[in-house]
Amino acid sequence: MNKYVLFFVISHFSLLMIGQTNAPLSHSYYSYLEKDMHEIGVSKHTSFKPFLYSFDDTIFYNSFKPIISKKSIIHTFLNSDLLSIKHADYSFALNPLFHFEIGEDNDRRYINTRGVEVKGRVGEKLSFYSSFYENQMLLPNYLEDYVRNNENVVPGQGMVKYNLLYQEGIMDFYYATGYINYDINKFFKLQLGHGKHFIGDGYRSMILSDNSFNYPYLKITTDVWKLKYVNLFSYLQDINLDIDLPYISKSKFSAIHYLSTNLCERLNIGIFESIILAEDSLGNMFDINYMNPIIFYRPVEYSIGYSRYGNALLGLSIKYKITSTSHLYGQLVLDEFRLDDFRAQNGAWRNKYGGQVGVKYFDAFGFEHLTFQSEVNFAKPFTYSHFNPLQNYAHYAQPLAHPLGTSFLENVSFIRYRKDRWTADLKLIHAKYGGEITGDTTNYGSDIFISYNENFKELGNDIAQGNTSNLKIIDIRVGYIVNPKTNMKIELGIINRSLNDRNTSTDNQYLFFSFKTDLQNFYYDF
Repeated sequence: MNKYVLFFVISHFSLLMIGQTNAPLSHSYYSYLEKDMHEIGVSKHTSFKPFLYSFDDTIFYNSFKPIISKKSIIHTFLNSDLLSIKHADYSFALNPLFHFEIGEDNDRRYINTRGVEVKGRVGEKLSFYSSFYENQMLLPNYLEDYVRNNENVVPGQGMVKYNLLYQEGIMDFYYATGYINYDINKFFKLQLGHGKHFIGDGYRSMILSDNSFNYPYLKITTDVWKLKYVNLFSYLQDINLDIDLPYISKSKFSAIHYLSTNLCERLNIGIFESIILAEDSLGNMFDINYMNPIIFYRPVEYSIGYSRYGNALLGLSIKYKITSTSHLYGQLVLDEFRLDDFRAQNGAWRNKYGGQVGVKYFDAFGFEHLTFQSEVNFAKPFTYSHFNPLQNYAHYAQPLAHPLGTSFLENVSFIRYRKDRWTADLKLIHAKYGGEITGDTTNYGSDIFISYNENFKELGNDIAQGNTSNLKIIDIRVGYIVNPKTNMKIELGIINRSLNDRNTSTDNQYLFFSFKTDLQNFYYDF
Protein backbone atom coordinates (compact mmCIF):
# COMPACT_ATOMS: atom_id res chain seq x y z
CA MET A 1 0.00 0.00 0.00
CA ASN A 2 1.26 3.47 -0.89
CA LYS A 3 2.34 5.03 2.40
CA TYR A 4 0.97 8.43 1.46
CA VAL A 5 -2.46 7.13 0.61
CA LEU A 6 -2.53 4.95 3.72
CA PHE A 7 -1.78 7.99 5.85
CA PHE A 8 -4.50 9.91 4.02
CA VAL A 9 -7.12 7.23 4.68
CA ILE A 10 -6.24 6.94 8.35
CA SER A 11 -6.06 10.65 9.02
CA HIS A 12 -9.06 11.74 6.94
CA PHE A 13 -11.45 9.36 8.57
CA SER A 14 -10.10 9.23 12.07
CA LEU A 15 -11.70 11.06 14.94
CA LEU A 16 -9.13 13.83 15.11
CA MET A 17 -10.81 17.05 16.10
CA ILE A 18 -9.20 19.52 13.70
CA GLY A 19 -12.20 20.67 11.71
CA GLN A 20 -14.12 18.49 9.29
CA THR A 21 -15.24 19.26 5.77
CA ASN A 22 -16.85 17.29 2.92
CA ALA A 23 -14.71 15.50 0.37
CA PRO A 24 -15.88 16.45 -3.14
CA LEU A 25 -18.87 14.38 -4.22
CA SER A 26 -17.27 13.15 -7.44
CA HIS A 27 -16.83 9.60 -8.70
CA SER A 28 -13.62 10.72 -10.36
CA TYR A 29 -12.25 12.09 -7.10
CA TYR A 30 -13.20 9.05 -5.04
CA SER A 31 -11.64 6.71 -7.61
CA TYR A 32 -8.23 7.88 -6.37
CA LEU A 33 -9.03 6.69 -2.83
CA GLU A 34 -11.11 3.56 -3.20
CA LYS A 35 -8.47 0.85 -3.47
CA ASP A 36 -6.91 1.46 -0.06
CA MET A 37 -10.20 2.25 1.66
CA HIS A 38 -11.63 -1.14 0.70
CA GLU A 39 -8.72 -3.30 1.83
CA ILE A 40 -9.48 -6.08 4.30
CA GLY A 41 -8.63 -4.76 7.74
CA VAL A 42 -9.46 -1.11 6.89
CA SER A 43 -12.71 -0.59 8.77
CA LYS A 44 -14.27 2.46 7.15
CA HIS A 45 -17.89 3.25 6.36
CA THR A 46 -17.83 3.99 2.64
CA SER A 47 -21.50 3.87 1.67
CA PHE A 48 -22.66 7.32 2.82
CA LYS A 49 -21.12 10.17 0.84
CA PRO A 50 -19.74 12.80 0.93
CA PHE A 51 -17.06 11.68 3.37
CA LEU A 52 -15.83 14.00 6.07
CA TYR A 53 -12.10 14.68 6.31
CA SER A 54 -9.77 16.99 8.19
CA PHE A 55 -9.67 20.41 6.59
CA ASP A 56 -5.93 20.89 7.00
CA ASP A 57 -4.95 17.46 5.73
CA THR A 58 -2.99 17.57 2.45
CA ILE A 59 -1.49 14.08 2.42
CA PHE A 60 -3.62 12.91 -0.46
CA TYR A 61 -2.64 15.81 -2.66
CA ASN A 62 1.00 15.38 -1.80
CA SER A 63 0.80 11.76 -2.95
CA PHE A 64 0.81 13.18 -6.48
CA LYS A 65 4.41 13.82 -7.40
CA PRO A 66 5.07 17.52 -8.07
CA ILE A 67 5.84 18.07 -11.72
CA ILE A 68 7.67 21.32 -11.10
CA SER A 69 9.85 22.74 -8.34
CA LYS A 70 8.05 24.08 -5.27
CA LYS A 71 10.15 27.21 -5.63
CA SER A 72 8.36 28.04 -8.87
CA ILE A 73 5.31 30.30 -8.95
CA ILE A 74 3.66 27.81 -11.32
CA HIS A 75 3.80 25.19 -8.52
CA THR A 76 0.81 26.86 -6.84
CA PHE A 77 -1.28 26.50 -10.00
CA LEU A 78 -0.31 22.84 -10.42
CA ASN A 79 -0.45 21.56 -6.83
CA SER A 80 -2.01 23.95 -4.32
CA ASP A 81 -4.96 26.17 -3.48
CA LEU A 82 -4.90 29.49 -5.27
CA LEU A 83 -5.07 31.26 -1.92
CA SER A 84 -4.39 29.51 1.37
CA ILE A 85 -4.09 30.83 4.92
CA LYS A 86 -3.22 28.41 7.71
CA HIS A 87 -3.09 29.16 11.42
CA ALA A 88 -3.38 27.08 14.56
CA ASP A 89 -6.77 28.66 15.28
CA TYR A 90 -8.16 29.04 11.77
CA SER A 91 -7.66 28.10 8.11
CA PHE A 92 -8.97 29.50 4.84
CA ALA A 93 -8.67 28.54 1.18
CA LEU A 94 -9.99 29.97 -2.09
CA ASN A 95 -9.98 28.38 -5.54
CA PRO A 96 -11.37 29.18 -8.97
CA LEU A 97 -13.85 26.66 -10.39
CA PHE A 98 -14.55 26.24 -14.07
CA HIS A 99 -15.64 23.92 -16.85
CA PHE A 100 -14.69 24.95 -20.38
CA GLU A 101 -15.71 22.45 -23.02
CA ILE A 102 -16.01 22.51 -26.78
CA GLY A 103 -17.72 19.68 -28.59
CA GLU A 104 -19.28 18.54 -31.85
CA ASP A 105 -22.38 16.41 -32.59
CA ASN A 106 -23.15 17.61 -36.13
CA ASP A 107 -23.42 21.08 -34.57
CA ARG A 108 -20.96 23.00 -32.41
CA ARG A 109 -21.59 22.59 -28.65
CA TYR A 110 -19.96 24.14 -25.62
CA ILE A 111 -19.98 24.50 -21.84
CA ASN A 112 -18.80 27.76 -20.27
CA THR A 113 -18.81 27.56 -16.46
CA ARG A 114 -17.04 29.96 -14.10
CA GLY A 115 -17.13 29.87 -10.35
CA VAL A 116 -15.30 30.08 -7.07
CA GLU A 117 -15.09 28.05 -3.87
CA VAL A 118 -14.20 29.21 -0.36
CA LYS A 119 -13.63 26.88 2.55
CA GLY A 120 -12.16 27.13 5.98
CA ARG A 121 -12.31 26.34 9.66
CA VAL A 122 -12.57 28.37 12.84
CA GLY A 123 -11.13 26.65 15.87
CA GLU A 124 -11.08 22.87 16.07
CA LYS A 125 -14.79 22.16 15.62
CA LEU A 126 -16.32 24.59 13.15
CA SER A 127 -15.74 24.45 9.38
CA PHE A 128 -17.52 25.93 6.36
CA TYR A 129 -17.71 25.65 2.58
CA SER A 130 -19.35 27.63 -0.20
CA SER A 131 -19.17 27.47 -3.99
CA PHE A 132 -20.91 29.36 -6.77
CA TYR A 133 -21.14 28.64 -10.50
CA GLU A 134 -22.39 30.78 -13.37
CA ASN A 135 -23.11 28.82 -16.54
CA GLN A 136 -23.83 29.08 -20.24
CA MET A 137 -24.26 25.83 -22.13
CA LEU A 138 -25.17 24.68 -25.62
CA LEU A 139 -25.78 21.01 -24.93
CA PRO A 140 -26.03 17.99 -27.27
CA ASN A 141 -29.44 17.57 -28.87
CA TYR A 142 -30.77 14.85 -26.57
CA LEU A 143 -29.87 16.87 -23.46
CA GLU A 144 -31.40 20.03 -24.87
CA ASP A 145 -34.60 18.10 -25.59
CA TYR A 146 -34.55 16.69 -22.06
CA VAL A 147 -34.26 20.15 -20.51
CA ARG A 148 -37.09 21.58 -22.61
CA ASN A 149 -39.35 18.62 -21.77
CA ASN A 150 -38.44 18.52 -18.08
CA GLU A 151 -39.51 21.89 -16.71
CA ASN A 152 -36.38 23.61 -18.10
CA VAL A 153 -34.18 21.84 -15.56
CA VAL A 154 -30.56 21.00 -16.45
CA PRO A 155 -29.73 17.56 -14.98
CA GLY A 156 -28.60 18.06 -11.40
CA GLN A 157 -28.11 21.81 -11.77
CA GLY A 158 -31.43 23.58 -11.49
CA MET A 159 -33.62 25.65 -13.78
CA VAL A 160 -32.40 27.76 -16.69
CA LYS A 161 -33.42 31.33 -17.33
CA TYR A 162 -36.07 31.63 -19.99
CA ASN A 163 -34.70 34.37 -22.23
CA LEU A 164 -33.75 35.04 -25.83
CA LEU A 165 -30.60 32.95 -25.47
CA TYR A 166 -32.66 29.95 -24.35
CA GLN A 167 -34.84 30.26 -27.44
CA GLU A 168 -31.64 29.69 -29.45
CA GLY A 169 -30.67 26.68 -27.34
CA ILE A 170 -28.18 28.49 -25.06
CA MET A 171 -28.90 27.73 -21.41
CA ASP A 172 -28.00 30.32 -18.80
CA PHE A 173 -28.25 29.44 -15.08
CA TYR A 174 -26.63 29.64 -11.64
CA TYR A 175 -25.64 26.90 -9.23
CA ALA A 176 -24.53 27.13 -5.59
CA THR A 177 -23.50 24.81 -2.74
CA GLY A 178 -22.72 25.59 0.88
CA TYR A 179 -22.70 24.24 4.43
CA ILE A 180 -21.50 24.75 7.97
CA ASN A 181 -20.13 21.72 9.84
CA TYR A 182 -19.78 21.50 13.62
CA ASP A 183 -18.01 18.67 15.45
CA ILE A 184 -19.99 18.43 18.69
CA ASN A 185 -17.57 15.82 20.06
CA LYS A 186 -15.73 12.79 18.75
CA PHE A 187 -19.03 10.90 18.33
CA PHE A 188 -21.46 13.51 16.97
CA LYS A 189 -21.24 15.90 14.00
CA LEU A 190 -23.83 18.42 12.88
CA GLN A 191 -24.04 19.89 9.39
CA LEU A 192 -26.46 22.50 8.03
CA GLY A 193 -26.24 23.12 4.33
CA HIS A 194 -27.49 23.19 0.76
CA GLY A 195 -26.20 20.29 -1.32
CA LYS A 196 -26.54 16.59 -2.19
CA HIS A 197 -25.82 13.14 -0.78
CA PHE A 198 -25.20 9.64 -2.05
CA ILE A 199 -25.79 6.24 -0.42
CA GLY A 200 -24.07 3.15 -1.77
CA ASP A 201 -20.80 1.77 -3.09
CA GLY A 202 -21.76 1.75 -6.77
CA TYR A 203 -21.90 4.23 -9.63
CA ARG A 204 -25.69 4.47 -9.30
CA SER A 205 -27.74 4.42 -6.12
CA MET A 206 -31.19 2.90 -5.83
CA ILE A 207 -31.62 4.46 -2.38
CA LEU A 208 -30.40 8.08 -2.55
CA SER A 209 -28.16 9.60 -5.20
CA ASP A 210 -26.76 12.97 -6.22
CA ASN A 211 -28.77 12.91 -9.43
CA SER A 212 -31.14 15.77 -8.62
CA PHE A 213 -30.59 19.44 -7.81
CA ASN A 214 -29.22 20.70 -4.46
CA TYR A 215 -31.58 20.96 -1.49
CA PRO A 216 -31.46 22.50 2.01
CA TYR A 217 -30.68 19.91 4.69
CA LEU A 218 -29.78 19.22 8.29
CA LYS A 219 -27.50 16.21 8.83
CA ILE A 220 -26.59 14.59 12.14
CA THR A 221 -23.84 11.96 12.02
CA THR A 222 -23.14 9.57 14.88
CA ASP A 223 -19.95 7.52 14.63
CA VAL A 224 -19.24 5.09 17.47
CA TRP A 225 -17.66 1.65 17.65
CA LYS A 226 -18.51 -0.24 14.43
CA LEU A 227 -21.61 1.86 13.78
CA LYS A 228 -22.27 4.97 11.72
CA TYR A 229 -25.75 6.44 11.99
CA VAL A 230 -26.94 9.34 9.83
CA ASN A 231 -30.09 11.43 10.23
CA LEU A 232 -30.82 13.57 7.17
CA PHE A 233 -33.71 16.06 7.12
CA SER A 234 -34.31 17.87 3.83
CA TYR A 235 -36.59 20.46 2.27
CA LEU A 236 -37.55 19.42 -1.26
CA GLN A 237 -39.56 20.93 -4.10
CA ASP A 238 -41.76 19.53 -6.84
CA ILE A 239 -41.82 21.87 -9.81
CA ASN A 240 -43.64 19.54 -12.21
CA LEU A 241 -45.94 22.07 -13.81
CA ASP A 242 -48.28 19.36 -15.10
CA ILE A 243 -49.47 18.81 -11.56
CA ASP A 244 -52.30 21.18 -10.71
CA LEU A 245 -53.72 20.40 -7.30
CA PRO A 246 -55.52 23.28 -5.60
CA TYR A 247 -54.45 24.31 -2.12
CA ILE A 248 -51.42 22.01 -2.17
CA SER A 249 -47.97 23.56 -2.46
CA LYS A 250 -45.12 21.93 -4.27
CA SER A 251 -42.89 21.89 -1.22
CA LYS A 252 -42.21 18.72 0.72
CA PHE A 253 -40.26 17.44 3.68
CA SER A 254 -37.91 14.46 3.67
CA ALA A 255 -36.54 12.53 6.65
CA ILE A 256 -33.94 9.77 6.27
CA HIS A 257 -32.35 7.32 8.70
CA TYR A 258 -29.28 5.36 7.62
CA LEU A 259 -27.42 2.91 9.87
CA SER A 260 -24.14 1.42 8.62
CA THR A 261 -22.42 -1.36 10.55
CA ASN A 262 -19.20 -3.27 9.95
CA LEU A 263 -20.23 -6.76 11.05
CA CYS A 264 -16.71 -8.07 10.45
CA GLU A 265 -13.60 -7.04 8.55
CA ARG A 266 -15.17 -8.18 5.26
CA LEU A 267 -18.90 -7.41 5.56
CA ASN A 268 -20.73 -4.07 5.83
CA ILE A 269 -24.51 -3.72 5.95
CA GLY A 270 -26.48 -0.49 5.82
CA ILE A 271 -30.19 -0.12 6.70
CA PHE A 272 -32.15 2.75 5.15
CA GLU A 273 -35.52 4.32 5.92
CA SER A 274 -37.09 7.46 4.44
CA ILE A 275 -40.34 9.39 4.37
CA ILE A 276 -41.52 12.08 1.94
CA LEU A 277 -44.31 14.33 3.19
CA ALA A 278 -45.88 17.09 1.06
CA GLU A 279 -47.78 20.13 2.28
CA ASP A 280 -51.48 19.47 2.81
CA SER A 281 -54.52 21.68 2.12
CA LEU A 282 -54.07 23.47 5.46
CA GLY A 283 -50.49 24.40 4.78
CA ASN A 284 -49.00 21.69 7.04
CA MET A 285 -45.88 20.00 5.75
CA PHE A 286 -43.44 19.58 8.57
CA ASP A 287 -44.43 17.02 11.24
CA ILE A 288 -42.45 16.99 14.47
CA ASN A 289 -42.95 13.22 14.80
CA TYR A 290 -40.52 12.59 11.95
CA MET A 291 -37.75 14.58 13.66
CA ASN A 292 -37.27 11.78 16.18
CA PRO A 293 -33.79 10.42 15.26
CA ILE A 294 -34.48 6.81 16.31
CA ILE A 295 -38.13 6.18 15.52
CA PHE A 296 -39.54 3.97 12.75
CA TYR A 297 -41.46 6.03 10.21
CA ARG A 298 -44.20 3.58 9.22
CA PRO A 299 -45.78 3.41 12.72
CA VAL A 300 -45.67 7.22 12.81
CA GLU A 301 -47.68 7.33 9.57
CA TYR A 302 -50.47 5.25 11.06
CA SER A 303 -50.48 7.27 14.27
CA ILE A 304 -51.03 10.65 12.56
CA GLY A 305 -53.79 9.48 10.22
CA TYR A 306 -54.46 8.68 6.55
CA SER A 307 -54.57 12.33 5.47
CA ARG A 308 -50.91 12.67 6.45
CA TYR A 309 -49.62 9.42 4.97
CA GLY A 310 -46.23 10.01 3.41
CA ASN A 311 -44.23 8.09 0.84
CA ALA A 312 -42.15 5.64 2.87
CA LEU A 313 -39.21 3.62 1.55
CA LEU A 314 -37.08 0.91 3.14
CA GLY A 315 -33.65 -0.02 1.85
CA LEU A 316 -30.66 -2.26 2.37
CA SER A 317 -27.08 -1.65 1.26
CA ILE A 318 -24.40 -4.34 1.45
CA LYS A 319 -20.69 -4.68 0.67
CA TYR A 320 -18.57 -7.82 0.95
CA LYS A 321 -14.78 -7.79 0.50
CA ILE A 322 -13.79 -10.88 -1.44
CA THR A 323 -10.11 -9.96 -1.30
CA SER A 324 -8.21 -6.77 -0.53
CA THR A 325 -8.53 -5.81 -4.19
CA SER A 326 -12.08 -6.93 -4.99
CA HIS A 327 -15.52 -6.66 -3.44
CA LEU A 328 -19.18 -7.24 -4.16
CA TYR A 329 -21.83 -4.63 -3.41
CA GLY A 330 -25.57 -4.33 -3.74
CA GLN A 331 -28.78 -2.59 -2.72
CA LEU A 332 -32.43 -3.41 -2.24
CA VAL A 333 -35.17 -0.79 -1.97
CA LEU A 334 -38.77 -1.62 -1.00
CA ASP A 335 -41.56 0.80 -1.76
CA GLU A 336 -44.46 -1.63 -1.39
CA PHE A 337 -44.39 -5.41 -1.26
CA ARG A 338 -46.83 -8.32 -0.98
CA LEU A 339 -45.32 -11.76 -0.48
CA ASP A 340 -48.27 -13.73 -1.92
CA ASP A 341 -48.15 -11.72 -5.16
CA PHE A 342 -44.39 -12.15 -5.34
CA ARG A 343 -44.71 -15.91 -4.96
CA ALA A 344 -47.38 -16.00 -7.64
CA GLN A 345 -45.21 -13.94 -10.01
CA ASN A 346 -48.39 -12.34 -11.31
CA GLY A 347 -46.95 -8.89 -12.05
CA ALA A 348 -49.05 -7.14 -9.39
CA TRP A 349 -48.54 -3.39 -9.55
CA ARG A 350 -48.27 -3.16 -5.75
CA ASN A 351 -45.00 -5.06 -5.74
CA LYS A 352 -42.81 -1.99 -6.08
CA TYR A 353 -39.12 -2.57 -5.47
CA GLY A 354 -35.70 -2.16 -7.03
CA GLY A 355 -32.18 -3.36 -6.57
CA GLN A 356 -28.54 -3.35 -7.50
CA VAL A 357 -25.73 -5.89 -7.65
CA GLY A 358 -22.17 -5.03 -8.62
CA VAL A 359 -18.51 -5.93 -8.44
CA LYS A 360 -15.38 -3.79 -8.24
CA TYR A 361 -11.87 -5.11 -8.91
CA PHE A 362 -8.75 -3.03 -8.20
CA ASP A 363 -5.37 -3.73 -9.86
CA ALA A 364 -7.48 -5.82 -12.19
CA PHE A 365 -6.03 -8.69 -14.17
CA GLY A 366 -2.58 -8.02 -12.72
CA PHE A 367 -2.29 -4.42 -13.94
CA GLU A 368 -1.52 -1.86 -11.22
CA HIS A 369 -3.92 1.11 -11.04
CA LEU A 370 -6.40 -0.61 -13.40
CA THR A 371 -9.95 -0.78 -11.98
CA PHE A 372 -12.82 -2.82 -13.37
CA GLN A 373 -16.39 -2.25 -12.22
CA SER A 374 -19.72 -3.58 -13.39
CA GLU A 375 -23.20 -3.30 -11.90
CA VAL A 376 -26.80 -4.15 -12.73
CA ASN A 377 -29.62 -1.85 -11.59
CA PHE A 378 -33.36 -2.39 -11.87
CA ALA A 379 -36.68 -1.01 -10.64
CA LYS A 380 -40.16 -2.46 -11.04
CA PRO A 381 -42.94 -0.26 -12.47
CA PHE A 382 -44.52 2.28 -10.07
CA THR A 383 -41.55 2.18 -7.66
CA TYR A 384 -40.84 5.61 -6.06
CA SER A 385 -44.30 6.93 -7.08
CA HIS A 386 -47.21 7.69 -4.71
CA PHE A 387 -50.97 8.18 -4.76
CA ASN A 388 -50.26 11.88 -4.05
CA PRO A 389 -47.98 12.80 -6.99
CA LEU A 390 -46.33 15.55 -4.96
CA GLN A 391 -44.98 12.86 -2.61
CA ASN A 392 -43.01 11.07 -5.29
CA TYR A 393 -39.39 10.25 -4.53
CA ALA A 394 -38.08 13.18 -6.53
CA HIS A 395 -36.84 16.75 -6.23
CA TYR A 396 -36.84 19.56 -8.75
CA ALA A 397 -38.29 17.41 -11.55
CA GLN A 398 -35.64 14.71 -11.16
CA PRO A 399 -35.60 11.36 -9.31
CA LEU A 400 -33.75 11.22 -5.99
CA ALA A 401 -32.45 7.76 -6.86
CA HIS A 402 -31.71 6.58 -10.41
CA PRO A 403 -31.83 9.08 -13.35
CA LEU A 404 -34.09 6.70 -15.31
CA GLY A 405 -36.70 6.93 -12.56
CA THR A 406 -38.42 3.56 -12.55
CA SER A 407 -39.38 0.57 -14.72
CA PHE A 408 -35.89 -0.09 -16.07
CA LEU A 409 -33.09 -2.65 -16.27
CA GLU A 410 -29.55 -1.30 -16.68
CA ASN A 411 -25.95 -2.49 -16.83
CA VAL A 412 -23.11 -0.02 -16.27
CA SER A 413 -19.50 -1.18 -16.69
CA PHE A 414 -16.21 0.69 -16.28
CA ILE A 415 -12.54 0.25 -16.94
CA ARG A 416 -10.43 2.97 -15.32
CA TYR A 417 -6.68 3.41 -15.45
CA ARG A 418 -4.41 5.94 -13.80
CA LYS A 419 -0.65 6.33 -14.21
CA ASP A 420 0.81 9.25 -12.26
CA ARG A 421 -1.38 12.14 -13.48
CA TRP A 422 -2.64 10.45 -16.66
CA THR A 423 -6.10 8.85 -16.71
CA ALA A 424 -8.07 6.74 -19.16
CA ASP A 425 -11.71 5.70 -18.80
CA LEU A 426 -14.09 3.44 -20.71
CA LYS A 427 -17.78 3.37 -19.70
CA LEU A 428 -20.41 1.11 -21.26
CA ILE A 429 -24.14 1.42 -20.55
CA HIS A 430 -26.95 -0.78 -21.79
CA ALA A 431 -30.42 -0.03 -20.48
CA LYS A 432 -34.00 -0.96 -21.25
CA TYR A 433 -36.77 1.18 -19.78
CA GLY A 434 -40.48 1.75 -20.18
CA GLY A 435 -42.54 4.74 -21.19
CA GLU A 436 -46.10 5.82 -21.77
CA ILE A 437 -47.69 5.19 -25.18
CA THR A 438 -49.14 8.19 -27.02
CA GLY A 439 -52.91 7.85 -27.26
CA ASP A 440 -53.01 5.04 -24.66
CA THR A 441 -54.45 6.12 -21.29
CA THR A 442 -53.00 3.12 -19.45
CA ASN A 443 -50.57 4.01 -16.66
CA TYR A 444 -47.60 1.71 -17.31
CA GLY A 445 -45.81 2.81 -14.14
CA SER A 446 -42.85 4.46 -15.85
CA ASP A 447 -43.58 8.02 -14.72
CA ILE A 448 -43.00 8.69 -11.02
CA PHE A 449 -44.57 12.15 -11.34
CA ILE A 450 -48.13 10.90 -11.77
CA SER A 451 -50.33 9.15 -9.22
CA TYR A 452 -50.12 5.37 -9.21
CA ASN A 453 -53.91 5.32 -8.72
CA GLU A 454 -54.51 6.53 -12.28
CA ASN A 455 -55.48 3.87 -14.88
CA PHE A 456 -53.08 1.22 -13.65
CA LYS A 457 -53.03 -2.43 -14.58
CA GLU A 458 -53.75 -4.59 -11.51
CA LEU A 459 -51.71 -7.58 -12.79
CA GLY A 460 -49.31 -8.41 -15.59
CA ASN A 461 -46.88 -5.54 -15.03
CA ASP A 462 -43.23 -5.97 -15.93
CA ILE A 463 -40.05 -3.94 -16.25
CA ALA A 464 -39.85 -1.66 -19.32
CA GLN A 465 -43.49 -2.18 -20.28
CA GLY A 466 -45.35 0.27 -22.48
CA ASN A 467 -43.17 2.12 -24.95
CA THR A 468 -39.95 0.15 -24.45
CA SER A 469 -36.72 2.04 -25.08
CA ASN A 470 -33.29 0.50 -25.61
CA LEU A 471 -30.35 2.71 -24.70
CA LYS A 472 -26.66 2.09 -25.44
CA ILE A 473 -23.81 4.44 -24.49
CA ILE A 474 -20.09 4.07 -25.15
CA ASP A 475 -18.00 6.72 -23.38
CA ILE A 476 -14.22 6.86 -23.95
CA ARG A 477 -11.97 9.57 -22.54
CA VAL A 478 -8.34 10.26 -21.65
CA GLY A 479 -7.20 12.97 -19.29
CA TYR A 480 -4.38 14.63 -17.42
CA ILE A 481 -4.72 15.88 -13.81
CA VAL A 482 -3.31 19.40 -13.77
CA ASN A 483 -3.96 20.13 -10.09
CA PRO A 484 -5.16 17.38 -7.69
CA LYS A 485 -6.18 20.00 -5.13
CA THR A 486 -9.31 20.81 -7.16
CA ASN A 487 -9.18 17.76 -9.44
CA MET A 488 -8.37 20.16 -12.26
CA LYS A 489 -7.97 18.16 -15.43
CA ILE A 490 -7.78 18.24 -19.20
CA GLU A 491 -9.90 15.64 -21.01
CA LEU A 492 -10.44 14.49 -24.56
CA GLY A 493 -13.27 12.08 -25.24
CA ILE A 494 -15.93 10.69 -27.51
CA ILE A 495 -19.43 9.50 -26.55
CA ASN A 496 -21.67 7.38 -28.76
CA ARG A 497 -25.33 7.24 -27.72
CA SER A 498 -28.02 5.20 -29.46
CA LEU A 499 -31.69 5.07 -28.47
CA ASN A 500 -34.49 3.04 -30.02
CA ASP A 501 -38.18 2.86 -29.11
CA ARG A 502 -41.41 2.15 -30.96
CA ASN A 503 -41.43 5.65 -32.47
CA THR A 504 -37.85 6.75 -33.08
CA SER A 505 -34.31 5.57 -33.63
CA THR A 506 -31.33 7.87 -32.98
CA ASP A 507 -27.58 7.40 -33.07
CA ASN A 508 -25.41 10.33 -31.99
CA GLN A 509 -21.70 10.88 -31.49
CA TYR A 510 -20.27 13.65 -29.35
CA LEU A 511 -16.57 14.52 -29.58
CA PHE A 512 -15.30 16.92 -26.93
CA PHE A 513 -12.30 18.60 -25.35
CA SER A 514 -12.61 20.01 -21.82
CA PHE A 515 -10.59 21.84 -19.17
CA LYS A 516 -12.36 21.68 -15.82
CA THR A 517 -12.28 21.36 -12.04
CA ASP A 518 -14.06 18.05 -11.54
CA LEU A 519 -15.58 18.24 -8.05
CA GLN A 520 -19.21 17.21 -8.72
CA ASN A 521 -21.15 14.50 -10.49
CA PHE A 522 -23.52 15.47 -13.27
CA TYR A 523 -25.33 12.56 -14.89
CA TYR A 524 -25.83 12.99 -18.63
CA ASP A 525 -25.69 9.24 -19.33
CA PHE A 526 -29.34 8.36 -19.74
